[in-house]
Amino acid sequence: MNRVLAAALLFVVGAGSALAAGYDDFSRGVNANNRGDAETAISAFSAALASGDLAAAYIPTAHVGRAKAYLQKDNCAEALSDLDDGIKLKADDADVFYLRADAKVCLNKLDAAQIDFNQAIGLRPRAPYYEWFAQIQWLHGFFPQAAENFAQAVKQAAEGNKHKPYILLWFAMSAGRAGTFDQAKFAADVSALGSDEWPVPLLDFYRGKTAVDKVYSEAASKDAQIAINQKCEADFYIGEWQLARKNTADAKSLLQQAVGECPHGFIEFSFAQAELKRLP
Repeated sequence: MNRVLAAALLFVVGAGSALAAGYDDFSRGVNANNRGDAETAISAFSAALASGDLAAAYIPTAHVGRAKAYLQKDNCAEALSDLDDGIKLKADDADVFYLRADAKVCLNKLDAAQIDFNQAIGLRPRAPYYEWFAQIQWLHGFFPQAAENFAQAVKQAAEGNKHKPYILLWFAMSAGRAGTFDQAKFAADVSALGSDEWPVPLLDFYRGKTAVDKVYSEAASKDAQIAINQKCEADFYIGEWQLARKNTADAKSLLQQAVGECPHGFIEFSFAQAELKRLP
């Protein structure tokens, strides 16, 4: 499956001098990663690390850069090896622990992944990363773990007086798939938003207040692109609601519509693709 990250991890290269050959390959790897060319990035970072003349300050970032490329190709064991090397060389980089948590989820090492994630949060607390990590867990079908981290993301958003409706939506969706959804408590969280703007109609649907037809009516808009975007989201999240209730045929139809209609930059597009691959 194509890997999707709800948030981009940025890695800053340490300053230092480097001899030409290794540094040129290193730069080629960075540029390849920036344009999403994983094959070239792997080749370039491998050449940089093998050159023998790459400055020491760049070596941890070369391992991390190659790991990112491996993750794009779902080569999670290779990514984990590089991230282990990166952490040995630079043990105080939160971003590397975040990435290693990603690789470990991919390899079904859930407890170890959570340890790395907690280490990263301890080094550099960032509330959006709870949402990012939960989406990684969701992508691999670990719904109870995803629901727990989405719950933490909801808590972090509330403490910052930012009740983000999409975080609530992802929490409800994950908890529903995990079988732990508390509709009454969720209704209170939605009420705290104090809004009826999109995607609140979807939240109202999850709390049992709004019918499906009403959601699609609210998704319609005079702006054609907005209407497409909101129809895409309605198809995906209602499809997930159907899956939680074992209505596989209805869910599959809705997810197929999402893949056919969603803008390709939307997370719902990529996650609907991933979900369809799991379905019979």
